[in-house]
Amino acid sequence: MRKLGNEPLKINDSPANRRLPKLESLLRSEVGSAMERELELPGGALLTITSVKVLPDLSQTRIGVSILPTEKQDQVFKILISATANLQRIVNRRLKLYRVPRISFYFDDSLEKADKIDRLLDNLSTK
Repeated sequence: MRKLGNEPLKINDSPANRRLPKLESLLRSEVGSAMERELELPGGALLTITSVKVLPDLSQTRIGVSILPTEKQDQVFKILISATANLQRIVNRRLKLYRVPRISFYFDDSLEKADKIDRLLDNLSTK
């Protein structure tokens, strides 16, 4: 292992590995802004980006979304999927990168599951 000064160089501490979290944060911000401007959601629907993961080769980013209320999930997700190409174009224009990762969305129900667990725990504590 090489050393820089007194500190050992960690294999996972390369500039490329430090770049991914910054890019994920930037993509979260840009995609979120584009979604706010471009998507027309049904009344009362809430669309939230829960996670952004970029592949190390920068070819693709997977964006997890949560949709509330649950009754409108299918409708809102269809709107989002149909707008993916337009959102990609907007992000491509805004980011000054050699390669902007291809955007894909997936439904992340972790918030819904966490809410269900909270309600179950509340019910247990009141009994």
